[in-house]
Amino acid sequence: MMRKSACLALALCLSLAPGAGQAADGPATIAESTPSGWPGTVEGLWHWALPTTPNGLYPRQSWHATGSAPNGDIYVAGMDHRTNAALYRIEAATGLLRYVGDARSASEAADNWRPGETAQKFHTRPLWHRGKIYVATMDRSDLDAAYLERRGFHWYAYDPATDRFTDLSAKEPGGTAVPHGNLVSLASDPVNDVIYGAGVPTGEIYRYDVASGRTQDLGRPTIYGTPYVYTGRVMWVDGRGRLYFTAMQPEDPARLDHIMYYDPQSGFGEEKDWKLQEGMALETGQCTEGGRRCVFADDRGHVYRFDQDAHSWTYHGQVQTGKTAGWGGVEFWLFALSPGGDSVYLATSTSPKTSEDTALYEFDLATGRTRTICVLADLDPAFAGRHVHTGYDAWDRQGRFYFASFGYPDRPVIVSRIDPDRLKAALARRAEQGHGAAIAR
Repeated sequence: MMRKSACLALALCLSLAPGAGQAADGPATIAESTPSGWPGTVEGLWHWALPTTPNGLYPRQSWHATGSAPNGDIYVAGMDHRTNAALYRIEAATGLLRYVGDARSASEAADNWRPGETAQKFHTRPLWHRGKIYVATMDRSDLDAAYLERRGFHWYAYDPATDRFTDLSAKEPGGTAVPHGNLVSLASDPVNDVIYGAGVPTGEIYRYDVASGRTQDLGRPTIYGTPYVYTGRVMWVDGRGRLYFTAMQPEDPARLDHIMYYDPQSGFGEEKDWKLQEGMALETGQCTEGGRRCVFADDRGHVYRFDQDAHSWTYHGQVQTGKTAGWGGVEFWLFALSPGGDSVYLATSTSPKTSEDTALYEFDLATGRTRTICVLADLDPAFAGRHVHTGYDAWDRQGRFYFASFGYPDRPVIVSRIDPDRLKAALARRAEQGHGAAIAR
């Protein structure tokens, strides 16, 4: 099986689970059905459940689809990996979670949804760009030619000022951004008012001009060689407008074992000295200072830092969990760079193992040391049966990060908020009390 079949195999398992494709009985508790969510069992933890949409989409998955706005609002996409995908918002002012739109409804409103069409996922992290949130569809993620049998991807935007979620591609030729293909990651260039997208399965780079509402296919690096590549799930634009991205060839990892870029002036290029461990494409990350400084990770827990001013790429080491990283072991799809920029919070996911094998860690960038914070299933009952934890660069203005969790049984995706300082303090108190009780006995 090719590398990266983990998420595909999990998607298949979920699609075959009892109740797949139909609305389940709903949230397990009254608390899970409320927009305000419910408190975790440990201080510093809060949860929400993604509700079923008005047109019947029951969100059972959320792949890398958690993002934030400058005011602290959090956006999360939920999907069923079969028919449709929706966008939700947690309002910073009220803490309430609500549905804001879905692909099918927005496209039907624009008369741009064909019979039998599907939008399996908003796999792209919800992207803040000049006052709006953007997502795009991925309707097929396999690395083969079957994508040619389906319409190309749609761009969608949510405008918080008007509370409207719209299909932007309805105004493009043919009603899609391109005739065929999907998007898996986005990056914003606010200076030039364009959004970049990385495609699946070919690895094409696309550029959406917001003012004109048109998508341009920029092509892809000639070094790819083969028709299909695994496209990195995160990319970024630095302070000078250069786009950086990664890809991987499972059959030949050394071929694409470095950072590539697209420069609006000179086109595609390579930073051959900016190496990727084991040839692994980047999966998660977070930038500061307008893209001048960033920290990234792949799904095996290798952590890197980008510095524009020094024009440097630094490898900081690998998160140590005591478990095998990769397919059949643990994978890292949750990433939150601490506000001070000195450490990273990461969590493991398992496919297809159980939630008891997933844990939250803190990785110190200066020392390369890993600290285990907790096993998630032990932390709170909400994580039981949910063994996939995803999301990156989703912080509010109070220093709390957000992520989505899903898995078995067939229950709604939950979104969790962690205040890391309060959580660590609460766990320390719990440990002290447990130690005291042991001595008393």
